[in-house]
Amino acid sequence: MNKNFMGRVWDFLGLVEEDDAWTPDPPSPASVNRPTSGNVRLIPNRPSDWRTTAAPRPELLRIPKERSAPSPVDVETEILQVDGFGDCPHLTSWYKANVPVMLDLRFLHTEVAQGVVYYATGLVSYNQGEVSQVGDGLVLVSPPGVSVSASEKARLSKIGMWPSSPST
Repeated sequence: MNKNFMGRVWDFLGLVEEDDAWTPDPPSPASVNRPTSGNVRLIPNRPSDWRTTAAPRPELLRIPKERSAPSPVDVETEILQVDGFGDCPHLTSWYKANVPVMLDLRFLHTEVAQGVVYYATGLVSYNQGEVSQVGDGLVLVSPPGVSVSASEKARLSKIGMWPSSPST
């Protein structure tokens, strides 16, 4: 007996009494209605290899996207201390305004922090922004074409939002 998935589920639940309720008999070739008129055009004497001899398609013009490295812009980074998912609309509005956002996730439960990071990743995925972990519980969300300048990194380092290192 060949049953589809739903047929097996209904059998398992005991909702079907007839054994052949989910497997209808295949139609015989004589019972298939063939259109004789209307807006259907029948193609007589089609070659047997018609599927492999399709008409050539015109090639689509493929224009490569120009990608340049984002230049540091002196934009002040917004700092968002996240209390939960209710702060995600603030992240979205700043991201749409091309402002990098530093997410402070240090005081959240792990599951909520992961959910906010997943939200940020989904937010930047459509236009190739960037989500990067800066420190423990610190995540930087950057719009495309915007990166944090050295002076902004120094400002963030002074307030404990950027790891201080000799190379920054």
